Amino acid sequence: MAIKHKPIFAIKNVAPYGNKFEHYLNPSFASSTTSMAYLNKSSNGLKRRSTAHTVKSWFMENFSNFCNTTSLHGFNYITRMDLSSKERFFWLIITIIAIIVSISLVIVSYVWNSATPTVTVIESSHYPTWNIPFPAVTLCNFNKISKTKAVNMASALKRPANTTDEDLVKMFNIVMYYSFAFNESGSNMKLAREVLKMNNMTLNDLSRTLTPNCMDMISRCIWKGTNTRCDGLFQRIKSMGLGECCTFNYFGVQKHNFPEKIAYLVPQRPYRVTGCGYPTGLSILINPFAYDYSAASFSSYGFRLLIHDSYTIPDENAETKIISAARESFVHINPESTYATNDIYNLAIKERNCLFPNERKLSIMQRYSFTNCMWECRVKLIMKNCGCLPHSLANNGSFPVCDIDDVQCVIKNRVVFTRSLNDYNVTLSLVKTTTTFPCNCLPDCQSNNYMSEITMGRLNVRLLFQNEEIERAPDDKNNILLHIFFSDLMSTRYRKEVYQNWLSALASFGGLLGLIMGFSIVTAFEFVYFLTFRPIFNYYNL
Repeated sequence: MAIKHKPIFAIKNVAPYGNKFEHYLNPSFASSTTSMAYLNKSSNGLKRRSTAHTVKSWFMENFSNFCNTTSLHGFNYITRMDLSSKERFFWLIITIIAIIVSISLVIVSYVWNSATPTVTVIESSHYPTWNIPFPAVTLCNFNKISKTKAVNMASALKRPANTTDEDLVKMFNIVMYYSFAFNESGSNMKLAREVLKMNNMTLNDLSRTLTPNCMDMISRCIWKGTNTRCDGLFQRIKSMGLGECCTFNYFGVQKHNFPEKIAYLVPQRPYRVTGCGYPTGLSILINPFAYDYSAASFSSYGFRLLIHDSYTIPDENAETKIISAARESFVHINPESTYATNDIYNLAIKERNCLFPNERKLSIMQRYSFTNCMWECRVKLIMKNCGCLPHSLANNGSFPVCDIDDVQCVIKNRVVFTRSLNDYNVTLSLVKTTTTFPCNCLPDCQSNNYMSEITMGRLNVRLLFQNEEIERAPDDKNNILLHIFFSDLMSTRYRKEVYQNWLSALASFGGLLGLIMGFSIVTAFEFVYFLTFRPIFNYYNL
C-alpha cells in the first residue's frame, strides 16, 4: 500500500497570520517609533482587505445560490460549472441586457400612463333615458324688436326738432341690435343719446319696452300628454346675440323669472320623462308674429331652437335647430351621459384635467361647466374693457348695465363672444397649439349631451283643432307646432376612469418583466431572501 504523504503546508498546520499579530508588537521586535508606525499601518491594511474579502465572498456565495435556485430566465447558466467560462460570460451579458431592456420598457410604460391619466369608454349602450334629465328647451324669435311697439314708442317719445318717426325706429334698431351698427356713423348714437336723455330713459328701459314678449307667442303647452299653463313651464331669459328668449326646464342662474304667484309650482330640479315618443315629451303651439317683424336675424319667419343641459347657458355652443313658420316639427333627442368614477375624483385636478360641477364657484351661473366658465370669462373681459355688461346679457345684479354711451365699446368688443381665444390677435390659421385652456376653464368630468334630429311637415291648424269644441280655429298661417321628445328608451352611457390603476399597472409591469425575464412576486421574494434571511439563518445555524 502506498504511503500517503501529508503536505507540509497543509492549511490547518499554517498558523493564522491575522489573528496572532500582537506578538509582533513586543518591544524586543520594535526598537523604534518608525517600526511601530509601520506595523500599525500594515495591521489596518490587512484588516480592510480581510473585511472586503469577507463581504465579497459572502456576496458571491449568496449570489451563486440565488442564480442556481431562482426562476429568472438565464441566471442559472451564469454559475453552472459544466459550462466553460466563455459560455458563462455570454449568459451574463444576456441577462444584463434583459435587465436593461425590462427597466427601459417599464419606464416607457410609466411615462405613457402619466401622459394619459384618464380615458373615456362606453360603459353601456342600453342606459335607461329616465335616468337622464330632460334637456332645457330655449326658443328665440328671429325678430329682436317689435314693430308695433317701436312705432307706438316713436310717436310717443320726445325728440329733437326735424326728427321723424322713421328716424327713431332706425335708431332703435342700431342701439339695440348691434349688427346694424357696424357701418353706422355717430349721428344715430348722438340722436339716441339725446332722445333717451329727454325722456329720462336708459338703454335697458328701451330694451324692455321694445323687445317682443316671447310668452305672448306661446299659445298652448302640453307636457307629458297633459295641458299645462305655459307661464308655469317657460320663463324669459336674455342671451347675447339671440335677444330675449323663452326657456323650459332651465336652472342655470341662481334666481328664476317665473311669476311670483306660481313660483311654488316650479320644481327644484330638472324634469324627467319615463317614456319615448312625442306624447311623452313637450308639445307647444307658437306664433312668430310675422307681421310684427322689424329687426330680424334671419330672412325668414320662425325661431331658433336651442337644446342644452338644464344648468348650461344657452349660446352658440348648444344644439341648434331652425323652426320655420307654418310647419309641424318633430325634434328627436338622443341623449348621451358621461360620468366619472371615484378614482377620477381622487386624482389631482392637474392630472385628470377636468372639473366636477361643485369644484369651482361661478359668479353668475349656478353650477360649473366648461360652457358656463367660458361665458363668464367673456363677460369678465367685456367688463374689463367697457366697465359694464350689455343689456342683452344675464346679470345677477352685481354688474352695471351698459347705457347708450357704452354702445360703441360693446360693438368694438362684440367679437369676444364669437371666439374662444381672445388673447390672440391673429387669424385662426396662425393659431397652432395652446398649452392651457382659456381662463383656465377645464372640461367637464361629467356631463349630459343631447344630440337631436328634426323632421317637419306643413301644418294645417284647422286639422289640429278639428276635435275641439271651439268656435273657430286660429287663422294665422304662420303658426308652428313643435314636439320635443326622447326618441328611444335607451341611451349611451360613457365612463371616465383612470387609464391605469394600481391593479392594471401591476399587471402591465408584471407582464413586461415576465415576458423578458420571467419575473414574478416570488422571484422578488427570492432575491430579498438570499440577501437577508438566508445569511441570518446560516449565522444562527452554525
